Amino acid sequence: MKNQSQHLLRFLLWTMLLLLIIMSSTSFSSDFDANMKTKIASSVAKTERREEERSRVARETCRRCYRPPALCICQALPDKPVRTSTHVLILQHPRERRRKSLSTTPLVDLVLEKCTVKVGYNFTPDQLDLVQECFANGKKPLLLFPGEDSITLDQEGSQDYDNKEVDDITLTQLQQKNQLLVLIDGTWAEAKRMLLQSPELVENCIKVQFQSESESIYDSLRNEPEKHCLSTLECCARALSHLESSEECAERANEYLLGSMKCMVDKRIELTSKTPEPRFSRPGTKIYEKNKRRF
Repeated sequence: MKNQSQHLLRFLLWTMLLLLIIMSSTSFSSDFDANMKTKIASSVAKTERREEERSRVARETCRRCYRPPALCICQALPDKPVRTSTHVLILQHPRERRRKSLSTTPLVDLVLEKCTVKVGYNFTPDQLDLVQECFANGKKPLLLFPGEDSITLDQEGSQDYDNKEVDDITLTQLQQKNQLLVLIDGTWAEAKRMLLQSPELVENCIKVQFQSESESIYDSLRNEPEKHCLSTLECCARALSHLESSEECAERANEYLLGSMKCMVDKRIELTSKTPEPRFSRPGTKIYEKNKRRF
């Protein structure tokens, strides 16, 4: 009798366990179906929004600088991009790329012929063809970022560094032709995070910096953490003026870089005093306004 009761108890326990498994699977499937329905509804709504946006007529933009007519800066750009000996590589944070109206990187790309922009959160030398070419030529890229081991470009005389390899490098050696200048485009927090996540790239670069203070043209549009902080474009112009101090092309590049940025800032300030134009205009809006005036 005891064995029979034990077998019966086991049978009941296994039956209850099987029922619990079946009930849990059905609840999981119902939750899964509910989640799928939510995703499908969200996808359909997103598709409808995109179709609505496509049905709108985008505002007119310049074919060269890709800016609205009120913010066009083509008058301050050179007829042809300036060809410098130094190749500029800009590593841009994805968030900075979305700040198109305030970013200065597009201006650098319009002014300089030898300018390349890469977007990402972190980089390795293997991902950058220009860095590999620099290594193949027996050189190291120049990374513009302040630090204790950074070589100061705007300071004359000898400099002492903790790193012996950096201590042996002089400014004259950096002023060679066909250098690769690496710039980090983003806020200071974003730039620091990008370098922390790209240790291999930082180790294989020669860091350079500025020490003398200077005011930025950008101050009227965008707040910087310190007075001596400059935009990416201004850093590029200043670095080229030191790396190619005796080259006429560097002077032209500096002139057009700063001139295009000043033009952008002036037009932006002028536009803020006016009523902003809508980003999109719906088809038939002018007809509706015309018929509305009849009543």
